[in-house]
Amino acid sequence: MMDNILNIVPYTAEHGQFILSCQMNHKVLEADKNYINIEGNAKNLEQDDLAFTGLVGKKPIFAAGMKMVWGQVAEGWVIATQDVWDYPLSVAKAIRKDFEQGQRFAEWLGLENEGLMRKFGFDGTDQYRYARIF
Repeated sequence: MMDNILNIVPYTAEHGQFILSCQMNHKVLEADKNYINIEGNAKNLEQDDLAFTGLVGKKPIFAAGMKMVWGQVAEGWVIATQDVWDYPLSVAKAIRKDFEQGQRFAEWLGLENEGLMRKFGFDGTDQYRYARIF
């Protein structure tokens, strides 16, 4: 069914306002409701080419991105509605065999090493495939 397809589009403040208004963790956030500015917080997450929304039909179910803080330093963020659990998302990344710091970072993010891909790199290097289903 075409309306159940997950589409990834650039993030907008309107997407964020909808997602934040759903209050996925509303019991946790209830105490802070006087401090949460849905309109301002959603607008603050906009970042060209670094923030995206997952839509099913026209309904935002999650958004994620990076917000540049200063120079080349960024913070990652994710917001979601309860509907996110109905649409699993798989993430996969190839990481050079000799790039140990990148492998540690992928593992820290919860990705699992699925094996060595010999000569997979565009430059002929061996790379590990890291993946996770969210």
